[in-house]
Amino acid sequence: MNVIIYTRVSTEEQTKGNGLQFQERDIRSHCQLAGKVILKHYQEDHSAKNFNRPVFQELMNDLKSKRVKPKQLIVHRMDRFSRNFFDSLVVIKNLESFGVDLYCLDGNFDMSVPENIIPALFQMALPQVENDRRALNTKKGMRQALRAGKWVWKAPKGYINDTVNGQVIKSPDSGFIIKAFEEVALNLNSVDSIRLHLNSLGFKVSKQQFLNLLKNPFYKGYIKIEEWRDEKEEIIKGLHEPLVGDNLFDRVQEVLLSKSKRQTKVATYSSLFPLRGHLICNKCGSRLTASSSKGRSKKYAYYHCQKGCKERFDSDYANHCFDNYLSSFVVNNAVSELYLEILKDEFDKNEGSKEEQIKALKTQIGNFERKGDCIDNDYSNGKLPLEHYLRLINKNNEKIDQLNMELNALKVSPTRFDKHLKYGINLIKHLPYYYKSASVELKHKIIGSIFSDNLIFDGSSYRTERVNTILELICSESIDYRNGIKEKTSFSRGQSNWAPPAGLEPATL
Repeated sequence: MNVIIYTRVSTEEQTKGNGLQFQERDIRSHCQLAGKVILKHYQEDHSAKNFNRPVFQELMNDLKSKRVKPKQLIVHRMDRFSRNFFDSLVVIKNLESFGVDLYCLDGNFDMSVPENIIPALFQMALPQVENDRRALNTKKGMRQALRAGKWVWKAPKGYINDTVNGQVIKSPDSGFIIKAFEEVALNLNSVDSIRLHLNSLGFKVSKQQFLNLLKNPFYKGYIKIEEWRDEKEEIIKGLHEPLVGDNLFDRVQEVLLSKSKRQTKVATYSSLFPLRGHLICNKCGSRLTASSSKGRSKKYAYYHCQKGCKERFDSDYANHCFDNYLSSFVVNNAVSELYLEILKDEFDKNEGSKEEQIKALKTQIGNFERKGDCIDNDYSNGKLPLEHYLRLINKNNEKIDQLNMELNALKVSPTRFDKHLKYGINLIKHLPYYYKSASVELKHKIIGSIFSDNLIFDGSSYRTERVNTILELICSESIDYRNGIKEKTSFSRGQSNWAPPAGLEPATL
């Protein structure tokens, strides 16, 4: 009888001694005693979870093309053939269509005998039962390890797996993660612009990865265990070192939630009515709405009250008066410079100056470099075994790499003071220009950030009860926002406010 033989192991089984040579020797011995002729031997190192195995696919193609014409396919045991019960039935049926019987050296059943079908099916199902039980035990063991606070998979960005101690430790990317949380929590730039800035500094992450990262409680020291079967989702305190505190993490979640709500809201802004939502009626205090009416030759746009007060203003005229109102906000140079100096002092007290932070990082780098020299000396003098030396020196070098990344990022990035407060003063100095050039959505944001209360228009001028505290301070000599405009005392007079500063464009808003 002509036969082909198939031997298989997984890598794990090979190391345990269930070798290919052992299977082949037993099968060839059987064939010699039974007078069977081996046409071809198929051998591979692959999992038996399914039949997507290169060598087994080659075997089936040989049968289909009739390059080999055996009567039997011989395997050592059923689990060498497959660990998937249902796939086994399909493949055995295909083998029968090629005129080939499956023969198991260990525990074969003659399928021509009806009574043998049930034990044969049991034998085919047993490998899958064993495989599924092993997988179930592994999953339970991993979940138990997670409940003990131990991370069992590949470390997230910002961490690396310490294979020596079986833990996750901070990687050089951790500095970028911390910076990402701090920048998003400020809510001064879009999340994606922060991501792109970090990308330019060397932190490569996609848009969706960045969002997932910001939502992952792992970075505040917790592990999320997903719901499974009758076990509910759990959040467990991890053994790893957190990169951010609870308060910072929670602030970022609030920012992400608020941005998500804004994205789902349908915009109702119209370029004809940038003041809609900010004006209240001079008579009854209700919020003014806006609408257009069609005349004989054109449309007419108005802000008006819906409470029967007959308060009604032409939108073009009201918008023009508001532009003039903004031009009355003149920054007192002496006050603004003093205010910036005071704030800079406070920033330096709370966060330390940029120069001090750079100096501190260089000191840390120097300390770790000296520590590395000590480790090298101890190894050279025979005080450290090779394994212990490699673990210590690798950990020390990773810390140096991390600090150098933080140092380089700090050198090229502006401080929060330079980036936001100085820019804010420049924006206020040229407020009419930026407002006039902005989109209608951005105009709404500018108005909302300047005026704490709603605006009242009496037909010729604007007033409000409160404006932004900082704006009130640095423009204190130019405007009385309740009763009218004061005499301008700043050197910036007339229309000079309308010219943008050199190097600044409206797109930077």
